[in-house]
Amino acid sequence: MVASCSLDEVNYSAESSEEYIKSETQYEELVSAAYMRLRPLISSTTTDLMWYGTDIYSRTGEMNDAQMGIDDYSYINTSDASVYDFWCKNYDVITQANTAMTRGENLGLDEEIRTKRTAELLVLRAYAYFNLVETYGGVPLLLSEITEPTFSFTRVSEEEVYDQIISDLEEAISSNGLDDVPASNDFGRVGLGMAKHLLGKALLTRSYKSFAKTDDLSRAITYFNDVIALHPMVGSWDILFDTQTGAYQYNNSEVIFSVRYSSNQLYNSEGSSGLYQHFLPALFMFPGNTHRGAPYWRTDNSYRAGEDYLNSFEDGDIRNSEKYLVRNIIAGTAGSTNGHTYGVNDVVIYCPKEEMTDTEINQYQADHPSVYLVVNPDEYNTLFPVLNQNVCYPFVYKFYDPNVTEFTDRVTEGGDPRGSRDIYIFRTAETKLLLAEAYLKNNQPAEALEQVNDIRRRANASELQNVDLDVILDESGRELFGEANRWMDLKRTGKLFERAYKYNKFVQRHHNSASDIDDYFLLRPIPQTEIDRSNNTLEQNPGYAGAAE
Repeated sequence: MVASCSLDEVNYSAESSEEYIKSETQYEELVSAAYMRLRPLISSTTTDLMWYGTDIYSRTGEMNDAQMGIDDYSYINTSDASVYDFWCKNYDVITQANTAMTRGENLGLDEEIRTKRTAELLVLRAYAYFNLVETYGGVPLLLSEITEPTFSFTRVSEEEVYDQIISDLEEAISSNGLDDVPASNDFGRVGLGMAKHLLGKALLTRSYKSFAKTDDLSRAITYFNDVIALHPMVGSWDILFDTQTGAYQYNNSEVIFSVRYSSNQLYNSEGSSGLYQHFLPALFMFPGNTHRGAPYWRTDNSYRAGEDYLNSFEDGDIRNSEKYLVRNIIAGTAGSTNGHTYGVNDVVIYCPKEEMTDTEINQYQADHPSVYLVVNPDEYNTLFPVLNQNVCYPFVYKFYDPNVTEFTDRVTEGGDPRGSRDIYIFRTAETKLLLAEAYLKNNQPAEALEQVNDIRRRANASELQNVDLDVILDESGRELFGEANRWMDLKRTGKLFERAYKYNKFVQRHHNSASDIDDYFLLRPIPQTEIDRSNNTLEQNPGYAGAAE
């Protein structure tokens, strides 16, 4: 079979794929492999390009002058692992989809099956190209299986990539091969809602560009409304996220498309769900949780929520409740630290929303004797000796995965416990926020406001009286933290540098104003490894090392 982590294709198997892929059974394996390629695309370093360098996410650690270009726009190394991984893993989806479509043409498949699977694969390919074109600009356009070692590739224009994305999605929709809503035994496959949501998003994004079509906006509005009719928004956030009490339903009507995982890790060959780890501090280094077990396990503390995001919620907003935004950190084992004795499930660290004076902290700890540390909002980047020189902060907990308890053997191995909770790619709340943006851009503010308020009502937040682009982006941040590609959303709306500078303290540390950030950062660099492998037929984006003068 073909193995690839870049554009070039090399066959490592002793048996040729032509000999192996002879029937519908093997064809379905190829299709399933395209879905599996989505798992590494939404994990590990690939999410760095989605969330760093934005307004609601911050990197963790001490506040200092150390540079991290993908977050602070100081300098991005063209060999950065995040830049390379995002490129590779999107092309892995594309090459797998192309292989399945190419092989399916000559296997004598049932026509209904081939039409259905081809439509699904076209949508997956379009999704990957949408990620690529918004991240890197024009990229090589691969539309069929590559059967010979190939190293020379040419980037096409951004407009051509958009034309292909929209063409693929239109073909998938018009084929009538997609189910309106996949049946329960097909949950996790691409349905009509996924195709229309992605097409609406692509059209909305193109409507901001110099090569926009006059009907992009009106078509986007139509598709978004179609999706909302297919996938009604559920009435409670608990159905979407509450895995702690059992209210969570993985296949609820709001899920347009999600990446699925098995509770049996043997079937998760392309990696486990690790989203629950990303937003927690290094709790396994803190007294009371060094056992690396329940309730928090080992965390990778990749990102933290920004202060302004944390303070943007109204009291009573369910998204701000302790269930989903933790300010009281509990112990997983009993112990005593700095004279504070605690048992299992006692609160040991408190992160207040408002600044507390030393006197208030002393009184709080007297009233709550198990609490050995209070972390004020201005201390989220402070290294605490009691925490083994680590930082601490409130954390988003809506991705809690109870199934990690099945893999306690990973604790003794010193590795990460493996999760199995599905990861949302698109859900109706995002559709409604995109629709609000489209309505606003189309001079329909009343309609835009209603979409935003519909989401706020569900969250038990007060209704707003006015709407603008920042209002929509604020609500999108509260609703879709850890889900949507925030970097692409801010770039699309022309708000990337403005909001990154306003809310991201690491950006502020390296720049004097938003206008101080160079425009070339609106594209990420082409990975240098890919340029080298292409014999320099791939050209680097302007502004980066190796770019043409």
